[in-house]
Amino acid sequence: MEHVTAPALFLNMDAAGPASPFVERPQTCEREFPIGPNAVLRARLHARTRLTTMSWHGDQDEALLIVDVLMANAVKHVEPQHPSDEIRLGLSVDDDETLLISVTDPSPAFPNFEEARAAAGKGFALVQLLGGELSWFIPEDGTSKTVQALIRYRPTPGGTH
Repeated sequence: MEHVTAPALFLNMDAAGPASPFVERPQTCEREFPIGPNAVLRARLHARTRLTTMSWHGDQDEALLIVDVLMANAVKHVEPQHPSDEIRLGLSVDDDETLLISVTDPSPAFPNFEEARAAAGKGFALVQLLGGELSWFIPEDGTSKTVQALIRYRPTPGGTH
């Protein structure tokens, strides 16, 4: 099921002329994907669509790579213990175009997060190379964990945003 908190595009009607589009912030959406071989691809396609409709101005290709890494890690490390559960992907764009990508899986265990984050040549290294600031937490109920990558908006050279 998908949860969206704000419509992406509104029309700004002013008396001086035609309507001009503007984007409301903040915006968030969440969607759950069954754990399995298609979870990463489905999450990537969903993220591409949502980032476009949310009018996020950052580098979508880089954001999608980060979605791939976080989802693939969740599937790899959780599927053997929880093959019939779901993984939740969350996307949130703030007022300053900061994007928060969050992946929640049904296992609260995360041995050696700092070691995984520091390991060269691994998925988390790619996330950090792409500008993602990694963190993780276990919610109060203790039944899951969420891994997050915060991507601060960086205007592209020659870009319009």
